[in-house]
Amino acid sequence: MVIGIVFLTAFSISVFHYGVILAEDNHYANEWAVEIAGGRDVAEEVAKQHGYRLVREFQSIPDHYLLERSDVPFRSRRSADHHTKRLSEDSRVTFAEQQKDITRVKRDLSDRDIARRLVVSGHTTQDPDLPSQWYLNPEDTVSDRRDGTRADLKVKECWRMNITGKGVVVTILDDGLEREHPDLKDNYDPDASYDFNDNDADPTPRYDITNENKHGTRCGGEVSMIANNNNCGVGIAFDSRIGGVRMLDGRVTDTLEGEAVSFNRTHIDIYSASWGPNDDGKTLEGPGNLAAKALELGIKEGRQGKGVLYAWASGNGGTVGDNCNADGYTSSIYTISVSSATQFGNSPWYAEKCASTITSAYSSGATNEGKIVSSDLHGKCTHQHTGTSAAAPLAAGILALLLERNPDLTWRDVQHIIVHTSKVEPLGLEKGWYVNGVGYCVNIRFGFGLMDAKAMIDLADPKTWQSVGEQKKCIVEAEYSSGFPKPLSPGHFIEVTFTTNGCAGESNEINYLEHIQVVIDLDYDNRGKIYAEVVSPMGTITPLFLERKNDKSNKGFKKWPLMSVHNWGENPKGIWKFRVSDRSQTGNEKGQLKNATLVLYGTKEQPAHQQYISKCNNLNKFVELYSEGDNESETILRNIFDKLQEHMLPTRDVGTKNKTFSNSELAKLQYLLNDEKSITDPEVKASLNSILEELNEELSAKSDSKSLRNFSEQVNVKSVQEVYLTLLKRI
Repeated sequence: MVIGIVFLTAFSISVFHYGVILAEDNHYANEWAVEIAGGRDVAEEVAKQHGYRLVREFQSIPDHYLLERSDVPFRSRRSADHHTKRLSEDSRVTFAEQQKDITRVKRDLSDRDIARRLVVSGHTTQDPDLPSQWYLNPEDTVSDRRDGTRADLKVKECWRMNITGKGVVVTILDDGLEREHPDLKDNYDPDASYDFNDNDADPTPRYDITNENKHGTRCGGEVSMIANNNNCGVGIAFDSRIGGVRMLDGRVTDTLEGEAVSFNRTHIDIYSASWGPNDDGKTLEGPGNLAAKALELGIKEGRQGKGVLYAWASGNGGTVGDNCNADGYTSSIYTISVSSATQFGNSPWYAEKCASTITSAYSSGATNEGKIVSSDLHGKCTHQHTGTSAAAPLAAGILALLLERNPDLTWRDVQHIIVHTSKVEPLGLEKGWYVNGVGYCVNIRFGFGLMDAKAMIDLADPKTWQSVGEQKKCIVEAEYSSGFPKPLSPGHFIEVTFTTNGCAGESNEINYLEHIQVVIDLDYDNRGKIYAEVVSPMGTITPLFLERKNDKSNKGFKKWPLMSVHNWGENPKGIWKFRVSDRSQTGNEKGQLKNATLVLYGTKEQPAHQQYISKCNNLNKFVELYSEGDNESETILRNIFDKLQEHMLPTRDVGTKNKTFSNSELAKLQYLLNDEKSITDPEVKASLNSILEELNEELSAKSDSKSLRNFSEQVNVKSVQEVYLTLLKRI
């Protein structure tokens, strides 16, 4: 069952761009997608009787056909609803929908976004650009970071185990793949390739003077560039098979996307997608009906029922405050949403923040940080691949290593392994980390951390890995007392409560969470002013949607699923709180929350690997950074942060009244600090005062410590409370 109906909202931009037809507001095609049971002969009969021509039967979605009407304009601002109605009334037609143009953007950065080319030291190897691949070379000075560590996805350690992607098929969904490229041709797989823009089997990109269609070839090289051929660099999974699906260089419709995202799903193992709806900070869009069906078919039927893997770039809209939970592809439970981390362990300026991001891989950052090396058009190489476009293929390559190690992993096994092994430490100097109810560390910028290929393949050892239990789905309606509709205006918030036992005693009982969704119907005059968060029974506070200054739409949210992975491993039983607010305090906007439903996904039995969750401890790097080599100060800080770490861990007995600084309160404090809001909640203040009392004696005992004094002067703080708040804000 597909969760959530996604509305395809087009927007006004140029119609043609280097020969690419882009979406314009309300431009409908003269094509209809239909579902008709009974085979092609029945479909031909239906088409003829209603005045259509049967164009083709869909390759990847059973019983679906594309019909065309010659008496309807090729492109029109007006929909032909009367034709759709007549088709839908035919008893042989299960589904009928007129197609319309939609916009999809590649998630790399344009040349004007990049200040200057990265200059790196090179030296001759069999692959001359391998030394420039800093994310693969922890032993090389190219990967040096400001905190003294080295950028490393731990891929070479897999290669040393002879794990190189053998037997795994990866397809790049994009603008084409240069199949004759010297670094790709020996790994090229024609059965994993197709051109849906021109309807032929050759995915070779269309060449022009701008080299506009380089994106797919660059993404493919990251995965599968051949090793030891004296050309360019090396792909993460250099023995994998690579294919390309050309779909972004022409008219894009729901029909085309549906066929592309599940093309030859019984052969392809991994699909890599570095594109999505416009990252303009105002678009709310995702897969249409056919694409949503296709994603689900890939999960249910791909890899002999184990499910294909979809590695998806989380988006480049950070500079305009975009939120990837406004993208129905990256926020799908079926996709692996991948964000970017820079060479120095930062969140890049273009990255989006959202609760659906599950992990991160390296990509471009500031001008003094490295970019990604890959294959390029005309048989060339590039050091300039950028954005989350570059992070997702690196993730796809790591997933290929994982599937070689253990081909029996299901799509959910893979997500569990990513959650369990992603590393906080390389990204620990960035703010926003907090601990969920079972000890997983998570961040709306990075998900659960940086991918660690070696840790993943170690956990997936087929001799020891135990597959996770059957996925359960538990739907929870809001409490009657919540009452709908609920009015909303600036400066006010709505709270809806859900009380659940996790469907205990039923066939869909859940005791250990994976994904959660809050599906909302919300009307508001200015969608960009909406902030939404959810609080779990174990105290984890997760922002589900952040304000977007560019989004002035009055269309609200129509059955839109806000997804989070931040409750992974938690017990869902208890009271959930969903809050929606307009925090602006200004304006005359009005609206109402018409409905909200909580959807839980997870397992009844505890996955075996979750018995050993390593505690999140991102505080050590902070201690090392600010102790300035003073052993006494370091000891004091470590003692303090040991206490803080204990307080960050969840309180299992929620009924106990004590001075425990609970995960819920700490998380709330962190988000208030990150949003630069004052702390006004009396419960949070009380808990903060409690822990400050405990820390005061230790801090006062060494108030004359040189490094602590210097730190205090540096940040201009005057009290223990301010010191603590400043420390917490830096973490």
